[in-house]
Amino acid sequence: MDVSNAIRQVEELLTLQESWYGNDGAIEIKTPALFSRLQRIGLNTSGRLEVKKTVSFDIRCSILHPNELSNLILVITFPLDYPSASTCQVQAVHASNPGEEYTSCTSGIANYLDAFSGCECVELVLDWLAEHKETCLQVSGALIEDDRKGQVQCYVLRYNHLLSGSEHKKEKAMLDDAKKSKLQGGLLWGTPGIVVIVPPSTEEDAREYASECRTIGKRPDGVDEIWLPQIGIDEAGLGGVAQQKRGGKMQELDTVGLRATCGGDEDLLRLVLGLR
Repeated sequence: MDVSNAIRQVEELLTLQESWYGNDGAIEIKTPALFSRLQRIGLNTSGRLEVKKTVSFDIRCSILHPNELSNLILVITFPLDYPSASTCQVQAVHASNPGEEYTSCTSGIANYLDAFSGCECVELVLDWLAEHKETCLQVSGALIEDDRKGQVQCYVLRYNHLLSGSEHKKEKAMLDDAKKSKLQGGLLWGTPGIVVIVPPSTEEDAREYASECRTIGKRPDGVDEIWLPQIGIDEAGLGGVAQQKRGGKMQELDTVGLRATCGGDEDLLRLVLGLR
């Protein structure tokens, strides 16, 4: 990697971070160690730099266009020869399931960027997105709706760790609060710890529970929307009649149970675990 490209990549990404949407949390760097390394390069440095990865980051478009693009994430990668000899690579994916791509949006951006090799282009991508925000998701969005037949909208809370056993008072308080709130779903012990909240519990219920967990002293990293197969939820015994039979307690899961919840889909399991 040419050092001049590394310096330009850092400058472009820092500018994005300092923008109003960057300050609002729209940008998530997926390669923080590499980015930190590149930031330490002196401006008068020249030559080549040996790197094994490329700079990658996400832009949550719900911050930029909350009404039209609330479910869109742009996954952006800077090739090693960017920006001197190539454009950035952009993939448009669904916020609640990054395994699902908005292919028409991805191809539209790629076609637009063809003419801009040799210059920084993330702001150009955002300009294109602003111009096409009403239409860029329509085709693939319809396909995604078809793909979701048999799936239901759920919510995932991830914790650094959740430890099983009555001696762990914070975790016990979490279970007690979930039962008291009649929260429907399941809990995976371990590192990371996972809480899956299923219908009829709602996003509001999930966010209230996350707030209560913070009060208890167990802080989730957020509340993520995710679509799970109803047949998997039923098989794993999350919510519904199965939870009633447990006296209202959430289902305690192991990895096998969480995999069943995902319908045996390994990509979906990794998404739930936050390993994408």
